[in-house]
Amino acid sequence: MKKFPVVLAAALFAGSLGLAIADDMSPKERLNNQHERIEQGVHNGTVSKAEHRKLARQGRHINRQRKRDLRKDGGTLDQKNRRKLEKEENHRSNEIYNDKHN
Repeated sequence: MKKFPVVLAAALFAGSLGLAIADDMSPKERLNNQHERIEQGVHNGTVSKAEHRKLARQGRHINRQRKRDLRKDGGTLDQKNRRKLEKEENHRSNEIYNDKHN
C-alpha cells in the first residue's frame, strides 16, 4: 500500500513534465512530433488506415492555419492565434493517444 502514493506522484510528475515539454515546442515541432507518433502507430498496427487519414487531414488543417496566421501577423503568431493552434494540437494529440491505445 505504501507504493501507491509513490507511483501516483511519479505518474503526476511524468505527466506534468510532458506538458512542460509540449509548451516549449513550436507549433511546427509539435506537428512533426505528432506525425512521428502517428507513423509509429501505423508501423506497429495500433493506428488503422482510416485513423491515419483522419489524423493526417487534421494535421494539414492545423499546418495551413498556422501558415495563414503567420502570413497575417507578419511572421509571428500572436497570443490568440497561438492559443487556438495549441488547443487544436491538444485535441489532435489526444486523438492520437486514443487511436493508438484502442
